[in-house]
Amino acid sequence: MGFSENLYHLRSSRNMTQEQLAMLMGVSRQAISKWESGRAYPEMTKLVRLCGIFECDLNDLVRGDMTEIEVRPALVIPGGALPTDVCGYDRHMRTRALLVASAIGVPLLSIAVFFGTSPTSLVVIDAGEPVPSFLSRCTYGLPVLVVGLLTALLLTTVAVYRHLGFRGRYPYVEDFYTDEQRKATSALVHRARVVAGVSGAIALVACGIKAGPLFHVSGGLCSLFAWGAVAAWSSVWAALMQARLNVARYNERNAASIDEREAAEAYASLPDTHELVAANPEMPRLAQAWVKRRTAAVCIAILAAFGLLGAVLLALDLGIFFIPLMVGTVLAMLAGLFLPYVNS
Repeated sequence: MGFSENLYHLRSSRNMTQEQLAMLMGVSRQAISKWESGRAYPEMTKLVRLCGIFECDLNDLVRGDMTEIEVRPALVIPGGALPTDVCGYDRHMRTRALLVASAIGVPLLSIAVFFGTSPTSLVVIDAGEPVPSFLSRCTYGLPVLVVGLLTALLLTTVAVYRHLGFRGRYPYVEDFYTDEQRKATSALVHRARVVAGVSGAIALVACGIKAGPLFHVSGGLCSLFAWGAVAAWSSVWAALMQARLNVARYNERNAASIDEREAAEAYASLPDTHELVAANPEMPRLAQAWVKRRTAAVCIAILAAFGLLGAVLLALDLGIFFIPLMVGTVLAMLAGLFLPYVNS
């Protein structure tokens, strides 16, 4: 008996599916299938974790014969048992929806405060007086605007970091949502979309009335961005809450990402003969997709960082705001040109 036969016996004797074992191990279902068929071999840390799950010795698991060992009834999963959220997928996706929606709503709200506290919404400047710089007169709105932009960047960073970490720990999740949960989510999402639609209509009407008949441009922009923040937050939150129910798409995206990463790592360590490529024609395409994904992520991060710096300089009424934008654009272009060669 070998490792693959022992693993299949231990899993099947406990009435455990490949999906359930994949969730416990923090790997994809395809990885479990490859282990049981002998097409791949787990790392040492994964072997130790398997020993803990099946309560066996490492040497017996790898080289022994586990078919003769009786399984304790307490370790057998009852037949017909409903799937459960053992990895905290639902809680994680709910938190992600709040973070991403807030990352979009907070900067819009800070822009609303910026226009709402600007002097042009409080005083009337005589025709003969010199008009000072608009940004220099926004004493209270500027700090709020800068804090809002920084908060949005922080929320986005936290959301991306948490989601990437969760996907790395749990690349496969068994669909555990019941029909009742799906109906409840659909009703909640419908109410959120109604709120988004009403808020968007109020934003347009209020902006049109204040900026038109009342000649209050700053007040109109304040209402537009304030109610727009509510509409954007509700729309994004509803979309992510609905998308979290599509567990199959989550698993498919993780499986594709794992295949691309493994192909890139294998392709980078190929011998000059490229025999492995000849045997696996899909490997170059997957490796190229992984490199493009990483390159795009780096370029977007560079543009976002330097764009935020330029926005802060513009808010401070500094004429050099365009310099970070130019530097960020050049660095992003260089990264897009040279990173594919570095990773290949």
